[in-house]
Amino acid sequence: MELRQLEYFCTVSALKNFTKAAQFLHVSQPSVTKAIQSLETELNVTLFNRGQKQISLTEAGQVFLIHAKKILQDVKAAETSIERFQNKSGGVIRFGVPPMVESYLFPNIFIKFQAANPEILIDLQECSDSLTVHENLENGALDFGIVYLKAGETLENSLNLLDDEFYLCLPLNHKLATAEKISFQSLRHEKFILQPAGTFQNFAIRQRSASAGFSPEILLSTSQLKTIKELVSSGAAISLLPRFAITPESNFKSIPLSPPIKFTLALTWNKLKELSPLSTRFLKFVDSLFNKNVLAILQKKI
Repeated sequence: MELRQLEYFCTVSALKNFTKAAQFLHVSQPSVTKAIQSLETELNVTLFNRGQKQISLTEAGQVFLIHAKKILQDVKAAETSIERFQNKSGGVIRFGVPPMVESYLFPNIFIKFQAANPEILIDLQECSDSLTVHENLENGALDFGIVYLKAGETLENSLNLLDDEFYLCLPLNHKLATAEKISFQSLRHEKFILQPAGTFQNFAIRQRSASAGFSPEILLSTSQLKTIKELVSSGAAISLLPRFAITPESNFKSIPLSPPIKFTLALTWNKLKELSPLSTRFLKFVDSLFNKNVLAILQKKI
């Protein structure tokens, strides 16, 4: 059995026509026909019903198609995985981030790395939450990802980048806007704008609300940072945002909590997957970059 035969078989199955399959594959029809016949002989089954204008799979053909597709997908995955270790001048790093990080933390990494490595492409994928980043790392869809961790938490396969905390964001004319610090108990009767369920921000705020003895009234759930800021500025509700996402020109008041809700942003990767030379190069770059004062770098809006 050859991979070429599997490719021909899957193409004929999809197009339901030997002639169209041959045209798609840029080979002669007899080549396709012969490959399928050889496959049927080797398997000792008939894969296609040929007694009609549009061919169809037999029951055996339907079962074999499942396996043929999986074999071709596995081969493609193996080729992609091995490409990471080939000595090429360029390459692609697949990078996943949860909401808000793509606007404030990732650009600094991207611009600096691109300037030093213009031949390497970073494929940015925004994920709905940190859990999705982890899942995509495990299934091989990502090479690296940034995730939220509880303050002081570390992962075996991670590089902690930034320690930060959530600030309460209020309209400028809010009754609490003059306070230096705010306790969560004083927010009992406020309306909140939160990120969707499953995000670190949503979980942390619900947990702190429960500790304060109430359940937050949610006006809106959204991962759109611009929408959150505009609604807070208009006086529709309050929210809590990472300090790194609050810029000096914001049209609302940001105040620290007492006690604070702290967290860590970490770069992580699949601990079961050996790092390629390209991934190792990227990891060393990020480590070097974040050994500096990253908050100062971000506030300069590089």
